[in-house]
Amino acid sequence: MFKTIKIFIVLVTTAMATQAQAQSPVAMVLSISGDVVLEIPGKPVKLEPFSRLLEGDRVKLGSDARVSFVYPRSGRQEDWSGSGAVLTGSSESTQAGGKPRLEVKQLPTKVAQQLARTPVSDTSGKAGMVRMRAISSADTLDVLEKQYAKMRVEAAPSDRSPEIFFLAGLNDMGMNERIKEELTRMGKEYPNDATIKALTKAYAKAMGGKY
Repeated sequence: MFKTIKIFIVLVTTAMATQAQAQSPVAMVLSISGDVVLEIPGKPVKLEPFSRLLEGDRVKLGSDARVSFVYPRSGRQEDWSGSGAVLTGSSESTQAGGKPRLEVKQLPTKVAQQLARTPVSDTSGKAGMVRMRAISSADTLDVLEKQYAKMRVEAAPSDRSPEIFFLAGLNDMGMNERIKEELTRMGKEYPNDATIKALTKAYAKAMGGKY
């Protein structure tokens, strides 16, 4: 009897662990422009920056749309553009309709994981409801600042990944005042930038609307 109960508990625990793992997000949206939606049956959800995606999610892009994903476990950054659909996988996306163009950039895993620590600005539908697994924060502020400076030099002028990375590191350190200072600076340096506006919204919510 007790042996049967023990086996039952083990099976239930294993099933719960498998289900939890299956629902873990695999990618995060870095930036969006144009019409980009998550195709949920009966109720498409408009994607926002920093939404989390599960394996098997289908993302549809309009003709002038552009979306960037990061896969924290593989370090893969993808930039998709043009009309079509994309299907998320465990470590990379695949074309699932139309002919969207793809550009790939390989990031250090630690950088990709830090990007994925960005707070979610909104939780509509399935997108944004789950969080990435916590990871260790940057070692010191000096290390973080040097990495940010290096990324900014190497990135394209329109790429906001360095800013996303930097703010996520400051957030892990609990440096709210510095985050406010940097968001103010970024707002002046990149006026009307959609990703910077999304970052401001996300961190305002994360800090209790105090920014």
